[in-house]
Amino acid sequence: MSEPEAPTPPAEPNPYATPATTPAMPPPSYDEHRAATAQQPYPQFGAYAQYGGQPQQPYGPPNPWPVTPQPERIQGTNGFAVATLVFGIIGGIPLAIIFGVIALGRTANGRQQGRGMAVAGLVCAGLWLTGMVAAGVYAAVAEPDRDDSGRITEEGELSTYDVEIGDCLNGLRDVEADAAITSLPAVPCTEPHEGEVYASFELTGDDYPGVDGIVAQGDERCAEALLTYSTRAYEDQNVGLFYLYPDELGWPQDRTMVCIAVALEGTLTGSLTERPGT
Repeated sequence: MSEPEAPTPPAEPNPYATPATTPAMPPPSYDEHRAATAQQPYPQFGAYAQYGGQPQQPYGPPNPWPVTPQPERIQGTNGFAVATLVFGIIGGIPLAIIFGVIALGRTANGRQQGRGMAVAGLVCAGLWLTGMVAAGVYAAVAEPDRDDSGRITEEGELSTYDVEIGDCLNGLRDVEADAAITSLPAVPCTEPHEGEVYASFELTGDDYPGVDGIVAQGDERCAEALLTYSTRAYEDQNVGLFYLYPDELGWPQDRTMVCIAVALEGTLTGSLTERPGT
């Protein structure tokens, strides 16, 4: 009779096994595994590490070409440039220069248009200034010489504002009626001449009397003055009267009428006061 097999001793408990009282966790479902995978992705292998690289811009790579700044918008024509041109043309030299300097500053670097107008205005002002200086120099050089008594000794161009009694003049016949006269050729009275200044007086009237009113005063008062200056000239049929008088624009500042005895034909020689029978 065989001996019964000895009972197999129970296996020793695994010290690392989960206690039986802890229920086993069921294996994750596919959906849970996918969610876990999506939340904790596996690291990517094989990518090269980047060392010392520039930080990436959040909106794409930078432009490899330098960016050119946008030019300033050119404004309209500068008002000072326009004013410079206007005053330069009409001879307003001080204002043209002042406005021109301002315009050149404001039109620098093409910020405003009109630089050419400013330059043109300054050029015109310069021409005016040059002409005025030249005229002044010419007047000073061309002015007739006088001796100590005031008589003209050398011919020259004499301003109508500087004529004196006893001056002998030419160019009177070339003057048109009612024309503006600023100067006349003056010569010594010993030389042939067209006329001689013999009187001057102040015109009357507060308001400008007009050309006819001025001539009426001249016919009366200049005739009387010639009789006093030279009886022979007053009686000479070849001697007429010529007047210098202010126009309406100059009336408030100057109301002087100048009386000139003029030869109607030929010329005069010597002073009227030196004629026989004077």
